[in-house]
Amino acid sequence: MISPSQAPHGSFCARLTNHNERVGSAGSNYTRPVSALVRRSVRVSQGCLALFSAICIALHPGFVLKWNEGGFSNYGIHLKTAIPYSIAFLGCALYAARAARALAGMRSSARHFSLLLYVYSALMLCTLLSTYGYTLNHPLKNVHTVVGIVTMLFEPLAAWWMYTRLERTAWTRTLIVLELAGLALGVIDYLVILHVLFLAQVLTAFAFGALLVRAAGHLDELGSHATYVFSE
Repeated sequence: MISPSQAPHGSFCARLTNHNERVGSAGSNYTRPVSALVRRSVRVSQGCLALFSAICIALHPGFVLKWNEGGFSNYGIHLKTAIPYSIAFLGCALYAARAARALAGMRSSARHFSLLLYVYSALMLCTLLSTYGYTLNHPLKNVHTVVGIVTMLFEPLAAWWMYTRLERTAWTRTLIVLELAGLALGVIDYLVILHVLFLAQVLTAFAFGALLVRAAGHLDELGSHATYVFSE
């Protein structure tokens, strides 16, 4: 039996050996500093969003906790809550981008997860920036509405992508059900059947964030669906 170093140059065996030396198995590759950075960054991202969103609600619950509820963006246009609102979305966007950047050099599903994080980060930043002026005129309001719709559609799609790659557990099943329920409520609100925008936003954001944290902590499960192609 020949050793990897004795394999003919350019042979399938040599290329496969060199590939394994570069990326290793999914688990061993992702459990080193990159994995820790991604996991920590995603947790800080979601923790920042949750904590400062809760502060906004505590400061002025009447904006959203009512029968004819409005959306969470109400907190971005009032001086009393604009600062925690801004920190929530800016912190979320920056740390999601940090996690995405750490995964940029990886392959297959990890690279796809990096793209997911970049898109999510961009949507959070666009949500924040479009909030400040959406009450000034109709064009700005339309921009903010479009960003909200894109986000409401992106999160369930991205959540489903993560769900199909993570280990199926009672927790992940619960999260995907909550995500889809939030999407359904968003459609109900858009059709003006019921004013449940805030509840839809809470359900989709919570379920998506929880799946995001789980995916960041189980990158080996994402990588298990990767397919590598070697030329003859």
